[in-house]
Parts: sequence; C-alpha cells; structure tokens
Amino acid sequence: MRLWRVVVLVNLALGLGLLLGFLAWGRQVIELERDLARAREQAAAGGVERTWTVRGVVRAILPDLNVIVLTHEEIPGFMAPMTMGFRVHEPQLYRGLDIGENVRFTLQGAPPNVQITAIAREVRP
Repeated sequence: MRLWRVVVLVNLALGLGLLLGFLAWGRQVIELERDLARAREQAAAGGVERTWTVRGVVRAILPDLNVIVLTHEEIPGFMAPMTMGFRVHEPQLYRGLDIGENVRFTLQGAPPNVQITAIAREVRP
C-alpha cells in the first residue's frame, strides 16, 4: 500500500474518532443542561411554603435550642429518610415526649426553613 493511502486512512480514522467524540460530548452537555434546569426549578420552588406530615422516632430533645432530633421517614419532595434536628414552633409540643417514642409530626415552612408545628405519639403494633 502506498504511503499516501495510509496517511489518508489514518486521517479519516482520526477525523471519524474526533467527530464521534464531539457528538458524545455534546449529548452529555445537553443532559447536564437539563439537570441544571431541573435543579433551578426545584430551587425556585424552595421559596414556596409547604406542609408535610410524616412519621419518626424521637432521638433527642434539646430544650435550650428548642430543637427535637428525629429519625424520620422520607419527606416527599424535600428529603430522604435520615436523622436530624428540627426546630419546634412551641416548646409545649415536645413536653411529655420520651426518647425512643414513635411519633407523627407536621413540618411547615419554605425549605430549608421548616419547623415542627404539631407532634403526637403514635402507637405501632
């Protein structure tokens, strides 16, 4: 095979490889732009006041901070199940609760600024 044919074939292979690489990169950029648009929509919705009622288990009560630490189930559209502290609207809400008790509580506010507005013991079988 002549040298010029080898050079042409190598150049075509490199050109084809670069073209396919840029096409793949372009697809990733489009997906990233969609993800960014979704994240912006969720951030914009973050300023809307919402209410959730979920179950949890009392892990700690911090009256000095007016916070109760709960292990909670998923809070739809807000956060995955985890253990964390929540600010309580009124101190009377957590009076009489003990660590380890199952509760149903209501969160209200505009994420991430939410607080517990109601909490009640829950009897589980």
